[in-house]
Amino acid sequence: MSHYAHSLWFTQMIEYDVPPERQAALAQALVSRSEQLAQHCEGLEGVSVQASEDGCRVLQYLQWRSRTAWAAASHAFVEEPFMALLRQHQARGVNFAAYQALRSLVRGADGGLHCQVGTAQAYQGA
Repeated sequence: MSHYAHSLWFTQMIEYDVPPERQAALAQALVSRSEQLAQHCEGLEGVSVQASEDGCRVLQYLQWRSRTAWAAASHAFVEEPFMALLRQHQARGVNFAAYQALRSLVRGADGGLHCQVGTAQAYQGA
């Protein structure tokens, strides 16, 4: 997945509430699912799968090149057995959130934080 300078990323976050004994299996299933999604969706720029320390939650973070790229890739979601994944891993709840990136700061070679993506003035709405 390549980086496109000055793009305004569209970020999806999906939080799963699961029994602690299912956390690791769900996290691995989401990693596999994300790898498959990346093969079919050029607009997917980054994915992170995180587990809470209490063992009850898994967070999937998907960063898209833009909301338009996400919309173009959304046909792939229809084919995915999302509900089956939830049942298999006994998810008790799922929370969805989406955000349009205004800025992204990264540490540069000089040690300072630098704006990597977009500006607040370039924001055109979600």
